[in-house]
Amino acid sequence: MEKFEIDSKTSILYDQEDWKIVENGIPKNNNKKSFFKYYSLTELSLDSLKNNYVYLSNPKDFNDPFDCNRNLIVEKQKTIENYEYVETLNNVPEIGICSFSENGMEPLLWSHYTNSYRGFCLKFKPDFLDQLHEDFIKFKKVIYSESPNPISTDFKFSEYYRYVLKLSNWSYEKEWRLLCKNPSVINNKYNFNENCIEEVSIGYKFLQPRNDQERKLKDEFEKLKNTKFKNIPLYTVGPHNTKIELQKLPLLQGTMEDAIEMMTRMFK
Repeated sequence: MEKFEIDSKTSILYDQEDWKIVENGIPKNNNKKSFFKYYSLTELSLDSLKNNYVYLSNPKDFNDPFDCNRNLIVEKQKTIENYEYVETLNNVPEIGICSFSENGMEPLLWSHYTNSYRGFCLKFKPDFLDQLHEDFIKFKKVIYSESPNPISTDFKFSEYYRYVLKLSNWSYEKEWRLLCKNPSVINNKYNFNENCIEEVSIGYKFLQPRNDQERKLKDEFEKLKNTKFKNIPLYTVGPHNTKIELQKLPLLQGTMEDAIEMMTRMFK
């Protein structure tokens, strides 16, 4: 078994292509549970909903430049000489990553990833990755650290380290990651069984389209909900009417007409 000290509080026990996270000497529980995927309402997000896939991104497109940063690997560190080098610190085309969260009621995630509550969130059952294809690598919990140590390729865990390590500033996301190799071979798409979707939640601004394009997208979403996902519970998420927190409410009969009435009563 291989041990690597990420920082003064966190270490990794790596054995046989898997690992355990240890914090302050105590192993963390990494059992899989339900997972949430946040979406803005766009043609691409509706296409993924319609065709049962999640998109696998190159880390260079993430909003965190330190995410998957190659400086986390000792042998990949270089002196910064020009702007082009900075742009490629986390360009990893051979790996595709899709992010999920343990939390479907995080205000910052709803704000950042659903276009300020105008999008939607899917809740996946714990077993949604049971049917894996050959390009799958891992589905693992993200490790957060205030000051992570770089790792040498002498450690076997270095193969995964940069892909599952983030600065602790992002710990509120409670992120899990799906890692796939050679994402271009499968068009950067990882397909799942639609029966793995446990529930769908829409943001409280979803029903307030600002233009024709948003109205068109909302109508397309409603068609999917009333046909493909007609037996899946539908909720709306928005500010609690008396407390400074979010609340999730079921939509009566799962229809948009009921939602409009409920939104008028509950979210003044």
